[in-house]
Amino acid sequence: MFFITQSDERPDGYVHLSTANAWTMWLSRNIPVGLHADVRHRLNSNLKHLLVGLELKAALIDPHAHRTHNQPSLLFEPYFQNLIMEFGLAAFSVLEGLGSGHWLDQNNLDGGNAMRIERDAWRAALCAVYDPDGEHGLDGDVVRTLALRDLLHQDRLGARANIDWHAMTYEAAFEPASRAVRTLLRREAGVVPAATNLNVEQ
Repeated sequence: MFFITQSDERPDGYVHLSTANAWTMWLSRNIPVGLHADVRHRLNSNLKHLLVGLELKAALIDPHAHRTHNQPSLLFEPYFQNLIMEFGLAAFSVLEGLGSGHWLDQNNLDGGNAMRIERDAWRAALCAVYDPDGEHGLDGDVVRTLALRDLLHQDRLGARANIDWHAMTYEAAFEPASRAVRTLLRREAGVVPAATNLNVEQ
């Protein structure tokens, strides 16, 4: 069982396999060089921290989901679903960030004017770079991840057919977001951090 503990119960801190800076090389090969220097810097900084956060969430979600029938739960159930939601939100941000960067590059823009890029535009740009033939189903996985992200909003509950938890299962929510990230990591795979768990098919 994983527990959230007080700091004095774990005085040596925490254990990690990779750090945010381990993602810098992969990001440098995937963030278009034609973007404004400030935009490239901010995007790199944002995404490298999101990717390390995704690693932690995946490391907690997968053992719980793949435990055998007679194994006890590893996570209290609300933690499991909340982690899946958080994984989807962070994955969405990575997809949107890289998709927006590539849309700007494809349209000879550098992002310096802070223009807003529509969802359909960055989605198409992302798929054109990372899954141009549709071989890996990236577009469908992005669509499902976007649907999960939209469940963050609680302002029109009467329009929903069911409670959100039914949509935040491992199969319906985690797997599409995880597959989408794995598809991104196929590009420049040689510089993906060796210790990451994000490119491991579950």
